[in-house]
Amino acid sequence: MKYLLLASVASFGGFAEPLENDDIDEVVVVSANRYQTPLTELPGSAQQLDADSLAALNPQHIQQALVQVAGATFARGDGVEYLPGLRSPVQTGPGACGSVLSAVDGIPLRAAGFCNINELFEAPIELGASIEVLSGPWSTIYGSNALTGVVNVLTPDFAERGSQLSVTLSDNAYHQLTGLYDGQAGEHDIIAAASISHDDGYRDSSGYNQQKLLLKHGITLDSFRVISTLNVSRLDQQTAAYLVGKDSYKDKELSKTNPAPEAYRKAHAIRFSSRIDGGNDDLRWQITPYARHVDMEFLQHFLPGTPVEENRHTSVGVQTSWLWHWLEAGVDLEYTQGSLLQFQEKPTQGSDFLEATIPVGKHYDYKVDATLVSPFAQVTVPLTEQLTMTLAARVDYQHYDYQNQMNSGRVDEQGMPCGFGGCRYNRPESSRDSFSAFSPKAGLIYQLTPNHQLFSNVSRGHRAPQATELYRLQRAQNKTDLSNETLDSIELGWRGNHNAWRWQAATYWMKRDNLILRDSDFFTVTGGTTNHKGIEAKLVAQLSNHWQWQFNGSYAIHRYGDVPQLGDVKGNRVDSAPAFNGSSQLRWQLTEALNATAEWLYVDEYYTDAANMHQYDGHQLVNLRGQWQMTEAFIISAKVDNLLDTRYAERADYSNFSGDRYFPGRGRTAYLEFNYRMPM
Repeated sequence: MKYLLLASVASFGGFAEPLENDDIDEVVVVSANRYQTPLTELPGSAQQLDADSLAALNPQHIQQALVQVAGATFARGDGVEYLPGLRSPVQTGPGACGSVLSAVDGIPLRAAGFCNINELFEAPIELGASIEVLSGPWSTIYGSNALTGVVNVLTPDFAERGSQLSVTLSDNAYHQLTGLYDGQAGEHDIIAAASISHDDGYRDSSGYNQQKLLLKHGITLDSFRVISTLNVSRLDQQTAAYLVGKDSYKDKELSKTNPAPEAYRKAHAIRFSSRIDGGNDDLRWQITPYARHVDMEFLQHFLPGTPVEENRHTSVGVQTSWLWHWLEAGVDLEYTQGSLLQFQEKPTQGSDFLEATIPVGKHYDYKVDATLVSPFAQVTVPLTEQLTMTLAARVDYQHYDYQNQMNSGRVDEQGMPCGFGGCRYNRPESSRDSFSAFSPKAGLIYQLTPNHQLFSNVSRGHRAPQATELYRLQRAQNKTDLSNETLDSIELGWRGNHNAWRWQAATYWMKRDNLILRDSDFFTVTGGTTNHKGIEAKLVAQLSNHWQWQFNGSYAIHRYGDVPQLGDVKGNRVDSAPAFNGSSQLRWQLTEALNATAEWLYVDEYYTDAANMHQYDGHQLVNLRGQWQMTEAFIISAKVDNLLDTRYAERADYSNFSGDRYFPGRGRTAYLEFNYRMPM
């Protein structure tokens, strides 16, 4: 089967030649399974930003890359922060990070039950990586947290990128130095890459320093291949808070201010994995042991009293898989030791109620040991010459052993009761909790012609409650009674090409059940549904030898079902859910050495509260990029983000306490990159 899907054309590589049908003899593969699979054998939606495209884009933030993914609704926050969304509204709340799974080389960045909403900032996207996005439920492969999709960052392959050095400069003292060595020492393949980034920030007191290191080693021993990867990251960030006030983001000078100049985030992470592949034509196997340690501290400037949170966890695990003809099966195991400490150094400022119920000292101090056991299996069989069926299933068993490290209940650190009926923060007694989930998937692929293909699937995704949802209680709640969140999905899609046109389109219907949220009594509870339906498409057209056009877009309606905790909202649009979200890129190859790309971004209007009483008007942005290959080794790239200096909000929200609030977008910003590529 010969087929090519151009998942991204933001590449600034060699001269673009026109594509004809009889030239389609490449296969773009994705790691939607443990073994890389041709996209034409995948009964679902997958999109890639390859390494060349990502390097040419030179994103300072993950959201700048994901605007080229149809159906992605990621909202950029301050510094390296963001809120995720795939085939969904922008996700918010304590367990929102459990909706989209983030991984590097197929291994989740965080342990199941210990996710962080901003965790992708630790991924090595600057270091020769590519990005794969799987839309819809993928719990049959990735387990818990792969509810609405997966963002998988792939480290570079050996002898792919070549050794190179680059320097990027921009406004606000932004600079980034990146180096990558790609070579061999005897039979050993070696990649060593590092980046150092600094930004003073667009807003007051919002700068950051970040460093990343990637080491990768490969060797073939007899009948098997071993690839080991070490990934280290460090972040020291000043954090800007929401700008409060209706349309306050439109004021250019006000948008640069920061109501919480004392806010910060510090994070360190180290991850190691060693993938061992072996087998023969009849039976292939793969074993990947891994370990991770993450450590984060940040000021919760968005809470009364601005307490500090320190969280960390250490995990060891293994992913296994065996592939025999039409059957793939395996089991994933993981053990995690985690902890969380929340404390407040200064007295709470505000009303008598707040001052009396939020004391100085420790609010939470607990440890959680977690065990995950997840067997899975997948069968792919041809039913006819044109029709192929895939059946897959996974069982996840997750166990938490929670140990409270201080006194329990609604008292302060010394055991003294608070006024107004008790302290705000409530520490449950030590306990053990377990959650099990069954995630099935059935898919069909129908090959209409050699260049046209229909696909469909019915699947279920799930996420187990996060540790913070179970044990970080408030008010009079002494114990939770939570269930797994689930998402049932039906998807129909079409992939194809005709002459110089390439496309992938899909429509879907999804129902999300057992929502985990906080009710009006500040209890964390399970209950409520949301309904989602939409269409998304990626289209690529080679208009001529010199012009190439790409469109990425989605139109989706997200509505509340019965959610009694939010009041009478049934039928309302889910907040933070623009109906249309998309981007388009037009690339002009002036000469073999010189090219330019104009990019248009569109975010539709959306409601900012569940009652649909407040909304953000949406925005459109224009970006411009260009590249000049001066010599075979030396390249100069330039780009201007927000070319028209539009006043817009990266994220708009409404709070009953403060009203309309925003993360203002940056004004016009220019970047200049110098890149030296050493001969391979």
